[in-house]
Amino acid sequence: MLQKLLFILTVIKMTSCEYIELDGMINFSISVQDNFTGEAGLCIRAFCSFTVPQNVSEPIRTTWFKGDPQNPTDEVPYMTINKYISGVRECSFMLNNLVQGDSDGEYRLKLEWGQGNVHIFPQTVRITVKELTQKPTIKVPKLTAGKKAEISCKVPGDCVNPSADIVWDGIEPDKVKHGAFRVPGREEHSSIMTFHPEPEHQNTKITCTVIFQKSIRTESTVILKVRYAPKILNSSRCLVLGDELTCMCVSSGVPLSQIYWPILDGINKYYSTASAENTISISNISISGFRNINTTVKCFSKNLIGTAKMEIQVQSHAEKPKVNWSLSTSWIFFTLSAVVNVIFTCCLTVVLRRREKLKKPKDDNHIYMTSMAREESMYETIEMSSERS
Repeated sequence: MLQKLLFILTVIKMTSCEYIELDGMINFSISVQDNFTGEAGLCIRAFCSFTVPQNVSEPIRTTWFKGDPQNPTDEVPYMTINKYISGVRECSFMLNNLVQGDSDGEYRLKLEWGQGNVHIFPQTVRITVKELTQKPTIKVPKLTAGKKAEISCKVPGDCVNPSADIVWDGIEPDKVKHGAFRVPGREEHSSIMTFHPEPEHQNTKITCTVIFQKSIRTESTVILKVRYAPKILNSSRCLVLGDELTCMCVSSGVPLSQIYWPILDGINKYYSTASAENTISISNISISGFRNINTTVKCFSKNLIGTAKMEIQVQSHAEKPKVNWSLSTSWIFFTLSAVVNVIFTCCLTVVLRRREKLKKPKDDNHIYMTSMAREESMYETIEMSSERS
């Protein structure tokens, strides 16, 4: 439809200003763009129309050629849209499978009719072929784990029967179908890959490579986003130290899942949620006054795709006798540190007394520190991390 409209507009242009009359007759005339630029492997469409004198009899054979009219290096068949409208005839043509160097040049239109009658229009159409820069078009629908999906890759350009091979890379498809698929107003040459996405396909790169004439390559790459129901990971845990319960629930899902703790109903609580790469949710809770050790704590995770649940076994970490050794070790280190500080202070005092020229230092130029590290349990670390969130 678009091609017919362009041809009709060309006809209107010619009928308004490009008829040449000699002795009441229409002379030879042509309307066509004088230069076109295309890309290697693709095609060029040239819309053209012409008129002839009334004494030129049918049928008229039209040929676009390059080089010597008697020995042309290339001949191009014309592309038929409409034969003629109101005396204006069509001479549109298409150059397919462009090759740099071979397709470049000046083309002219030759008319042949009757017994060896020939007319060659002096106007030329210059064709220039550049390197291929256009990329294939990949269309990816919304992907959901376990549900069949079709990903398409369209050959660049808008050519008829392009000489192109299409190769997929990145995942193993269930099926691949190549061909021309009808879309409104035209045909698209595409490859359709069918597969069943899984959670492990999340953030996987797939590449579609189009190879024209066995040597001209162009490609596009996309990153897959797969939606899948939450899964609570085994790194989730609950620990009790004294009468304080600390739990962590870790869930993977796309879209990012929300984590719920039924145990928090009616209980004072503090919890936080974090995410990594929009796939991992982490929720920490801390509850004081918890006495029931031999039990489980339920963790729920939910997103638009589904829900997951895990009962996390509560683990007790009461202090053991060996902690006394750890405490003694801490005191040993503290004592050694104090002795070293005393020795260092004595040495520093002797040096300062010997340096009489040295001014007495000001108090605000010295920082005195006494460090005594206390043992901090992993359970306190979890709680403190929650409070900072």
